[in-house]
Amino acid sequence: ASSPTTNSDSPSPLFPALHTTSDTTAVPALRTVDTHTHMRVILLLFLAGPASAARAVTVPAPLQRPLDCVRSLLDRLPRPRDGSWPATGSTRPPPRGPADIERFVGEATEEEGWAPVVSRDGFQVSRRNLRGSRHVYVRGQGVFGAPPEAVIGLFETSDAALIRRYNPLYDSGWDLERYDSRTKAAYAKVRAACPGVRPRDTVSLISRRDVGGGAWGCGGTVFFQEATTHPAAPPLRGVVRAKILRGMFLVQPVPGCPRQTRFTFTQQCDAGGVIPSWLMNRLIVSESIHFLQRLDRTAQGR
Repeated sequence: ASSPTTNSDSPSPLFPALHTTSDTTAVPALRTVDTHTHMRVILLLFLAGPASAARAVTVPAPLQRPLDCVRSLLDRLPRPRDGSWPATGSTRPPPRGPADIERFVGEATEEEGWAPVVSRDGFQVSRRNLRGSRHVYVRGQGVFGAPPEAVIGLFETSDAALIRRYNPLYDSGWDLERYDSRTKAAYAKVRAACPGVRPRDTVSLISRRDVGGGAWGCGGTVFFQEATTHPAAPPLRGVVRAKILRGMFLVQPVPGCPRQTRFTFTQQCDAGGVIPSWLMNRLIVSESIHFLQRLDRTAQGR
């Protein structure tokens, strides 16, 4: 999950859905293997990168032979090679005008086309399948117990420790190029989510815009995110280049409640590597609700 800050990626958060509350440790050797252990190891295999990375994981002896078979299959799958996203120069799309902003925000906040998935603690996560894409388009919504300026501050801070409070796997990040006072290209990297999984990084175009009332409420501030390339951030060996295909953070005031914020985020992400899209889609949706909860707590200073 890339947050649109000098130091962050995502989703989201670099991809909010890729963040967990803590790193996991290597799976210990076990004498007996129950169904739950089987499922944990199988999930880890799906998340693993090349066989060389997967060998860092200690697995129960009864599963060693199946593990070798899965490694062999994973190594035969087509996947991007290092350098498959060449740094051909900074890429900047035409500036979004008021009509473009209104259309994008309107589509992201309307109810039509979105299927609710989970609701918890006043937050709701929905999903939408986009024609011609394997990657789910996810949306999270809710009201935070902090004013809009506190939420905006989280997306513009350079305090890595503060970023990690709502984006626990955040490793490092910086601005690559600033095009104007509201638009920049930024790099961000997140640590591996568990043993055998390679770290991810992103290069994103981030733009901040003010929005009027429109059909979606009382205006506010929106941060747009989308993948780009930049000569100062070529792909790194051992790090998977993920792409935020589209995304936004919409921060709005709540009429009559100056200490509250109406927050909406949307994100569609290609996590890269050999992670099956159906599995990544499920992880993204399930993690989104936790991202909202962490962001709310951090904005309140809790």
